[in-house]
Amino acid sequence: MEKKLDLRIEKTYMLLHNAFTALMEEKRFEEITINELCDRAMIRRTTFYKHFADKYEYFSFYLTELCDKFRSEMPLDVKNDDFGSVFLYMNKELLAFLHQHERLVRNLVNSNLFPMLSEILSEKLSTDIADLLHQCPSPDLRRVPPALLEHVADFYAGGLLMMLLRELKKGTPVNEDALLETVTCLTKNANQSIVELNHVLA
Repeated sequence: MEKKLDLRIEKTYMLLHNAFTALMEEKRFEEITINELCDRAMIRRTTFYKHFADKYEYFSFYLTELCDKFRSEMPLDVKNDDFGSVFLYMNKELLAFLHQHERLVRNLVNSNLFPMLSEILSEKLSTDIADLLHQCPSPDLRRVPPALLEHVADFYAGGLLMMLLRELKKGTPVNEDALLETVTCLTKNANQSIVELNHVLA
């Protein structure tokens, strides 16, 4: 019985995800209503409100689901014990999403609510990067205090978001090669750098 409930919820999330993606391709975030999102997803408003307080909370969940999808599709040859390799992979997936959904991204950046949305995005990026660091099987990283890993996550999330926004606000395609090269350089030997930072601060 529990399995059936889980599948139902999973289907609801999938319908909402597809509907929200399609609507964001058509209009800005503030123009999308809960009624419209529910109609497009073919679910009831009461169903939506069982899971989310409002569309801002749903947007946060949407980002979480997106990051989870990237991780679930991570190829086996990505070094799971190396944060730099995993972070580079996640950035490649993010850039592929941006390329595939250019209108969605443009509508997001041009939204009057973008300052609030960017805060949600920044928090989600930082949380996901912190999770990557916490879950890294490297024995060295496991000895680093969680608080320091969260500071490192904030650093990487803030830098990545600023680079992306600067490119997106130009109205030209993101220079993917330059961004990935920057990420590669900044995360090279990241595990060792984080451990050394921990020794300095200890």
